[in-house]
Amino acid sequence: MNGSQSHSRTYRRWKCQNRLLFGVQEADGNFFESFTALSWKQENRRLRANNEEEQESNKPPPAESQAGLQPETTSLSRKEFEALYVELLYTIKNKVGTTSDGHTPCEQQLLSYAQQAFQIEDEDHEQFLAIAGEEQSPTLILNISVVAAKDLEAKDANGYSDPYCMLGIMPGAGLLGMHQSDEEKEEKPKKKLSLKHRGSKKDKQKNKSVRDQLPAKLIKVTEVKRESLNPVWNETFRFPIDDIKGDKLHLDIWDHDDETSVFDAARRLNEVTGIKGMGRFFKQIVQSARTSSKGNVDDFLGCLNINLDDIPSRGIDRWFELEGRTSKSNVQGQLRLKLSLSTEQRPAEMEHMTTITAHQTILEKFIEHEIQSLPSNSYSWSGTLSSEANTIIHQHALQNDITEVQEAMCNWLAYSKEHMQYALDYAFLYKLLRSLDKVWVPSSLSQDYEELFADSLCSFIDFCLALLKKQRDLFPPANKAAYYRLEYLLLCLDFIYHMKFFKTCCPFKKELHREVIEVIKKGTLDWYDTVYALAEPQVQSEEQQVTSLVSLTDTLNTDIQRAVKYYHKLYQNIVKVDYFTITYKQLEKLIAEDVSRAMEEVNRNIKAHVDEKDEDYNVGTSLFELYLSLKELLSYKQYLSPNDAKNLAIANYHHWFKYCVQRWLEIAQNKAMCRIKKSVELDKKISLVDSMVKHSTSAVDTSCCFAQIREFWQKLDWPDTMGSYIYVTKVTDDITKGATYYADVMHDKLKQNGYFDDEGQFDVTEQLCITINDIEHVKKSLKPLPQTLGYSEIYHAMEKAQSSKSAKQAREALHSLLKSADEDMSNKIWHIVQRVGDKMRPDIKKFVFHLTWAPQSVPADDAICPLMEYLDNNLITLNNSLLRANFDRILEEIWNVVLNELQDQVESNDGKDPVFYERLFDALEILIDFFYADEKGLSMDLIMSENCKLLLNYLKLNKTSTEELIELYYLEKLDEQVHQESSAFGILNVKCYYSQEREKLCIQVLSASNVIPLDSNGLSDPFVIVELCPKHVFNRYEPKQTKVVKKTLHPLFEEHFEFVVSVGNCRHRGACVLFTVMDHDIILTNDFAGEAYFSLNSVPGLSSDAGGFDKIKQTSLILSQPQASSGNDLFSILEGRGNCDKTAQELTKKRIQLIEKVQSQS
Repeated sequence: MNGSQSHSRTYRRWKCQNRLLFGVQEADGNFFESFTALSWKQENRRLRANNEEEQESNKPPPAESQAGLQPETTSLSRKEFEALYVELLYTIKNKVGTTSDGHTPCEQQLLSYAQQAFQIEDEDHEQFLAIAGEEQSPTLILNISVVAAKDLEAKDANGYSDPYCMLGIMPGAGLLGMHQSDEEKEEKPKKKLSLKHRGSKKDKQKNKSVRDQLPAKLIKVTEVKRESLNPVWNETFRFPIDDIKGDKLHLDIWDHDDETSVFDAARRLNEVTGIKGMGRFFKQIVQSARTSSKGNVDDFLGCLNINLDDIPSRGIDRWFELEGRTSKSNVQGQLRLKLSLSTEQRPAEMEHMTTITAHQTILEKFIEHEIQSLPSNSYSWSGTLSSEANTIIHQHALQNDITEVQEAMCNWLAYSKEHMQYALDYAFLYKLLRSLDKVWVPSSLSQDYEELFADSLCSFIDFCLALLKKQRDLFPPANKAAYYRLEYLLLCLDFIYHMKFFKTCCPFKKELHREVIEVIKKGTLDWYDTVYALAEPQVQSEEQQVTSLVSLTDTLNTDIQRAVKYYHKLYQNIVKVDYFTITYKQLEKLIAEDVSRAMEEVNRNIKAHVDEKDEDYNVGTSLFELYLSLKELLSYKQYLSPNDAKNLAIANYHHWFKYCVQRWLEIAQNKAMCRIKKSVELDKKISLVDSMVKHSTSAVDTSCCFAQIREFWQKLDWPDTMGSYIYVTKVTDDITKGATYYADVMHDKLKQNGYFDDEGQFDVTEQLCITINDIEHVKKSLKPLPQTLGYSEIYHAMEKAQSSKSAKQAREALHSLLKSADEDMSNKIWHIVQRVGDKMRPDIKKFVFHLTWAPQSVPADDAICPLMEYLDNNLITLNNSLLRANFDRILEEIWNVVLNELQDQVESNDGKDPVFYERLFDALEILIDFFYADEKGLSMDLIMSENCKLLLNYLKLNKTSTEELIELYYLEKLDEQVHQESSAFGILNVKCYYSQEREKLCIQVLSASNVIPLDSNGLSDPFVIVELCPKHVFNRYEPKQTKVVKKTLHPLFEEHFEFVVSVGNCRHRGACVLFTVMDHDIILTNDFAGEAYFSLNSVPGLSSDAGGFDKIKQTSLILSQPQASSGNDLFSILEGRGNCDKTAQELTKKRIQLIEKVQSQS
């Protein structure tokens, strides 16, 4: 068959089955399907929500302006605006410092940017520019902070120095007039300077060549740091600058040696106002120190010369390598300086506007200009201004001596204010807050600015809290950009409350934790009112009201899911607010009030219809859809703490649906019976499915119906485990009754078709097999009930809440329902299966009879062929049509029939020769292989039943030769000897070994104990007969006996006997020594006291030299007496051969006589 034909056939079969299935469903209006589809509906809702989230993820965030918040705005008067613009132009015209860090050096670009940002016409711009040009230029100031030095040279004997710095401003040419160093003076050979030496004439000429430019008071000296090579000063100085292009900063570091030094000279000369010329001034200090000292002079440690024109507008903060005065100078170490420029003597401040306010306002204008120039929304803007704006803002701060903390405050004031209108990036605002907090220290801002800053923070907090109130609309968590904004909004709020400034200046502000909780609660309540109004139906019918509650609950589930997945993590990690708990407890309380009120009305209607016995009243699916939605809502309590999970308003939501469930189960039973009946009827209208299918569609429909009832209950997942017992019992009863009803209907269907009639020819039909499979298929649908319906959980709950007795009663009640249904259906199957065996028995009997009486010349393989063909033909049909379980049942039944017929033939032909039994034995082995079929048929455990084992063993023994049977008989006796436990007949002590050298079997009879008394005096006269068995192995050896020991029950013999036998004889199967203890009588025959068997297979000496009796351990043999045969053992078989076999007759006759003697003695 090609692929297209196979697909065509599969399609036709699918179409046929589905047409039938749809017909069954339509018969009850898809009753079960409509309820089981509720879970699919829920899943579809979740999928839709996920799809919506995916679609929302990359969209722009919602505009925060839709929150309807209107921040306060102030506008400048015309006069203030013009003054501010002139201030801006003045700043640009008087730019300070070199350009760096991406600033724009071109003045025209800066002027053009300012004009665009302030939206000034060209004519007005030129007018304002002229006004700015008329203002006097400001005075430049150099701000120097001597921070620290490291790795300085040690000048003192203790390995340290006492360093200090001397610094000042000198003109560009002033360096030529610098005083000579000690090293320069020492370069002059053989001329040692005296303490009062004031310098050579040449030195004086150099000093006179320096132009006098700066007053002596501008020389600054730091404090002396005692005994340190890594001093820390942190001292700040300010120097006015006349010519930034040519002036330089000069700095010396000295080691302070005594009370009169360069340090003191600098201090002293600083008070002199008549000395001019910076180079000469430095030299005068050194000379003053030398003439004042008593031989000790401060040691030079290094110097620095820095061009002021190289200082960028943003200043310098770095380590400088110390320099010597000449190339031969040997200095070491580094000095850290902070250098910055500022201005003084700017034009008077603007009227009604401080410098800080002006700086903030300019920044606001620039921010607005940058936002309006953006190609996209403001939320994606990083907050970075253009190079022109940054240059102007920086210059304005520099020229107005705005501190770092003031500038950081202005940045925050401007950006946070613009944010309330344009929605900037919260991450950037967070960065501004961190920068501000880093530089703020107490008293770094004036009281007015602190109040301004505090008001700004409070306004920002109120603005953010107002947004959080509407966070579901403004910050949908699936929207990546919105979620990111919410995260940094919370980070901003949290950081503000942890700022040093906020804690100091806003101590009475309500805690953020409380503020956020209040906002969450108020926002959640407003949102609930909104979604409730949207879900409320126009017409207040019961169905529509329940449907609206379903929609409302589903909306809540989606919201709570987002709370778990998104919101809670942010709130918990950032502001330490348990968002989920607050939201969940508020929403579940609100929905509980609305649902409980609606369900009271629904339950009243259900009760009224039940009381009126209105059988047409059905329970709508919307009620259970609401139940499942509430169940899902309650499932989120797993995220609550144990305390918060207590006393939830919806904890007992299932109580609202008790009447609904009861009514549904009652309806479900009637619907199930109707569906089963309809499915069996429709079986008649279609042809049976192809051979690949083992059952008809009625079984599928019935099992599906039961599965839908189970699934419905599983989806309900009734929270009250113990209370669910009544419902589980009803579900179990509905399903088991439906299953037995189906079995009855299918059984009756076979009966109507004549299957159980005695007349007519029997054929294994496909209809018979399908019927058996159908019942089995439906029967299997009962097995999952204990697990799927939660039997064990119910038992445990009842045992815990009530008692073990109640749990036991519940277990017995539920399992009795299942057991009763299983037995009923199994009986129906067995009734059908047994009928198959009964129908086949006459033919099997006939074939077994022919097998038994076939001529002896015909082998068993040939004689059994008719029986095998008959079985094969029928079993092929059964195997192709039956499920494996049912095929095994019928196969087992047929096997029992075959086995019984063989057993009957054996029993009716007892006493036949071994050839007869050998044929039946071979036939039985063939049948065993046939029914086993290489693990494809019956299991070997089922085949090898007790009857089969007995028959197989019986046939095996009967087909065995007499000598082999006798050997088996003695093996059996030896086994009995080994397992003998009772010593009621006494014990015989012997030794036995084999001498390979003499090829003799040596036996020593030592003694006996507790021999039974056989004489009237209560004693015996015992002696022992020693005999080698079996006779066909040891036919040349006569028995030997010991002496008679009179009147004792504990005779001592100590006699030994020798038999010339081969090793092979001793190792022969069943070879043994038979010890018979007799009681000697003079007049009457000797009495039998007991016997024992000793195996020769393992006698010492067979494998190696035994060493004689002295080396052999004594063996104690328990004596026993023979019992009559059971009629089905080896002895009975030998006895049956007595008439035609002399060897068997000899053994059995002797044993029978001995048994009779024992019986007569007793």
